[in-house]
Amino acid sequence: MLLFVVARATNVRGAGRTFRIGVGLATASFVLACLFLPGERHFDDVLAGALLLATGILLSYVFWSLLAWGFTLTLLTSLVQAGRPMTSDEWATAYMRGGNLGTFARNRLKLLLGSGMVASSDGKLVATAKGTIVAGVVRLIRFVTGLGHAP
Repeated sequence: MLLFVVARATNVRGAGRTFRIGVGLATASFVLACLFLPGERHFDDVLAGALLLATGILLSYVFWSLLAWGFTLTLLTSLVQAGRPMTSDEWATAYMRGGNLGTFARNRLKLLLGSGMVASSDGKLVATAKGTIVAGVVRLIRFVTGLGHAP
């Protein structure tokens, strides 16, 4: 929840910075709760809480990374693996392991068609109800987390 608060309530820019601030706030909140909330504290309870917090951070990082960097980082790794400057066509060829931008687009379209998010009718593509819902959810999540523009 702190990621959403940081993304919406501040002028922090950058997915990585937003995530680090959210994690810092969550960790600080946990430490403050351990120090100042009334009641008895046992080492094993504090350790269990710390492990739960770490698990939550790791799970959040997976989702955050997929939303913010998944496709972009895959493209970046293909450029780095090439080990030389490349044109955008060469980059797409490296990413697609031999294809070009057209192959790349057809590959992505095939995934959308196969998942039922896009349909083809009379040679034209249209988003299905499922595709519209998925796109809306993704846009909403990106907006709420500060990774995109208003839906």
